Amino acid sequence: MMNMRLKLRPSYTLATIILTLLLLLILDCTGVRAELTAKSVVIMDAGSGKILFSRNIDQRMEAASTVKVLTALMAAEQLDSDAVLTVSKRAQGIAPTKAYLTYGAGYKVRDLIQALLMSSANDAGVILAEAMGGTEFRFSIKMVDKAKSLGAKNSFFLNATGLPETGKRQFSTARDLARFMRELTKHPELMEMMHRKQASITGSDGKKIPLRNHNKFLWKKQYLIGKTGYTRKAGHCFLGMFRHKGRSLIVAMQGSRRLWGDLEYLVNRGY
Repeated sequence: MMNMRLKLRPSYTLATIILTLLLLLILDCTGVRAELTAKSVVIMDAGSGKILFSRNIDQRMEAASTVKVLTALMAAEQLDSDAVLTVSKRAQGIAPTKAYLTYGAGYKVRDLIQALLMSSANDAGVILAEAMGGTEFRFSIKMVDKAKSLGAKNSFFLNATGLPETGKRQFSTARDLARFMRELTKHPELMEMMHRKQASITGSDGKKIPLRNHNKFLWKKQYLIGKTGYTRKAGHCFLGMFRHKGRSLIVAMQGSRRLWGDLEYLVNRGY
């Protein structure tokens, strides 16, 4: 019996080696290692717009809270940062994640944008959308128009936050999301907000609301700013930027199973 086992071992070892070599060959041909779980990814040079790395960049997928980057961008362009907006009943009742802003209280536009980008506050997103569009749905139509003006033709939105809409589909692509982030880089005040680990805002009611950035990478050595997103259908999503060899690189990612692991791989990959 022992001799049979010894005879089988070389065959088993040979099969393992062949299988390993085949897997390495496949991974080398695709240029994508097995560590990357995201369904759609793009790394874009923020300066030139050149694509440095990609996977299914034009695949239409749910983008979850990364769409808030577009909402924040439009708010910065269309609203006075010192203007005070009142919390509506609809904003108060929106599903989490939210900052739990006080119904009827007033908050400055800049504070609402900060809550949106740092803490992914859905209530802040609704307030901003209502100020720009009258209703959140009417604002979502403007979002689509804005996206197209930036060359993003594979995006469709039904709200300002990326929350799922029952029985309806909204989507974007990694390439489109990267275009939104590239436009955001033209607004230093928004970039500064995304760099902050923690902050607080205060409304007209005097209630101080703490904000904590959802981007865990800000507490790591790798310097990566950005907006996280997650729904069951979308998976983990991310839209942000990091520095690599003196260049600013945009990363857009959708459908990840391991958000931080995928980002770790992408940040440390050579470009």
